[in-house]
Amino acid sequence: QNVKAVASLGNFPYYLVSNNPKVKTIADFTEKDRIAVPAVGVSVQSRFLQYAAAKQWGDKEFNRLDKYTIAVPHPDATAALIAGGTELTGHFSNPPFQDQALANPNVHVVLNTYDLLGPNSPTVLFATEKFRSENPKTYKAFVEALAEAANFAQKDKGAAADTYIRVTKAKIDREALLKIIDNPQFEFTVTPKNTYPLAEFLYRVGAIKNKPQSWKDYFFQDTTPLQGS
Repeated sequence: QNVKAVASLGNFPYYLVSNNPKVKTIADFTEKDRIAVPAVGVSVQSRFLQYAAAKQWGDKEFNRLDKYTIAVPHPDATAALIAGGTELTGHFSNPPFQDQALANPNVHVVLNTYDLLGPNSPTVLFATEKFRSENPKTYKAFVEALAEAANFAQKDKGAAADTYIRVTKAKIDREALLKIIDNPQFEFTVTPKNTYPLAEFLYRVGAIKNKPQSWKDYFFQDTTPLQGS
């Protein structure tokens, strides 16, 4: 298939949050705790948790916390964490769910992915080489539109919020949405940041077979090459 990444979908910190006051760091989770993730072991949140575990206990212990993770959709996990009273005491999600959870005074941040890797691109757009080569006009138009949209959102957060609400018909309050996207750590951009440390880690622990020599090995380089990492 020769699947490669096309562009970053933005650089945003992901938070592992908890409603257990005893859990200050990932080392404080016990068998009594459960951490909600989108998919156990393979979601980007699970990989970040494994990266953090490897940093804490060494590569051989990278999956040490996997036994505490369960697959729960973000909306359900957020509701459970806010309500409390269940075994689910942790949730590794992304905006806006982490922000909704943190609005509850009983919920706190245990891990910020920016503390692990610095500003990074947790999600990327990808395509097959076949699609890219057979649909050059569509591919080019999409990539250019994505870059234009990212630039628009980065320069005018208010207009971006208005556009989002109008197009998606989301029920979210405009001020609440602005509060989320106006986070100075948020960067709307197609430029990937700090993807390589995670790629290199995945090779070290056997999740991928071939070691990339740089981030350019798994990103398409188009007419206007990305300047990433």
